[in-house]
Amino acid sequence: MKKLSLAVSALAILFFVSCKEEVKEQPVNEITIEQTTVDSTAAAPEEEEEGTKIKVNSDGVKYSDGKTEVEVSKDGAEAKKK
Repeated sequence: MKKLSLAVSALAILFFVSCKEEVKEQPVNEITIEQTTVDSTAAAPEEEEEGTKIKVNSDGVKYSDGKTEVEVSKDGAEAKKK
C-alpha cells in the first residue's frame, strides 16, 4: 500500500510540475523615430474664393460653395449663408 501511494504521489508531482506555465519575457524592441518639422504656413497655397470646397478630416466635414457654408463635426452641425 505504501508503494502504491508513493507512486501515485510521484506521478501527481510530475504532472503538476510539467503543466506549470513558464513565464517567458518577450524581448523589447526599441524603435527611435525622428521627425522633422516643416513650416506649413509657407508652403500652403492660397485658397480660392470661387468654386466648391470640401474638407474632410478627423474632426468632421466642411463644405463651402461661396454662398453657403456647412460644417458637420462630432459635436453637431452648423450651416451659414453668406
